[in-house]
Amino acid sequence: QGPVTLIFVEPTNPETYTKVFARLWTSALQRATQSVAFFKHPVIRVEDGKVWEQLGHREYRNLNEQYAGEYEGLTGEEIALRQPEEAELRAKDKLGYRYPRGESYYDVIARLDDAIQQLESYQEPVMIVAHLPVLRLLYAYMLGIPREQAPDLKIQDHTVLHLDYDGRGNLRERRYFLGPEL
Repeated sequence: QGPVTLIFVEPTNPETYTKVFARLWTSALQRATQSVAFFKHPVIRVEDGKVWEQLGHREYRNLNEQYAGEYEGLTGEEIALRQPEEAELRAKDKLGYRYPRGESYYDVIARLDDAIQQLESYQEPVMIVAHLPVLRLLYAYMLGIPREQAPDLKIQDHTVLHLDYDGRGNLRERRYFLGPEL
């Protein structure tokens, strides 16, 4: 599965829209960095001669896909065919199940802690290009959904999730499917 994109925060005042700087984060995995390879990064001059690179790209390993250990590179169906008992264990507890020599959702939660703290400290919009388990957890956190529900959240591949906060705790969500139809 490929990465999907999550966009957090957008100014609600159209007069200030062109003055808002934005950040771009991706996982360090090739499919995420390739997804943003053609984004433009215009340099904006700000006060005191300083410059801002719009959508300046930062790669974060803590946004990488959940590591499937011995099953890395296999689909859920392939794991079920090879090791039905492992697939059954995962189905019983998606949040707590740890792939052999791999990660559980709890492990991903632990590695996302720093990224979430950083995200919350920014005033600028942040576009995040990452992978479904990571995005499910970020989405659940941002919307206050219990983490136990995160593994089952429906986030479609190749979709932009646009979360718009008004600064008073109100959230508006929009989704844009980018294709291709599968």
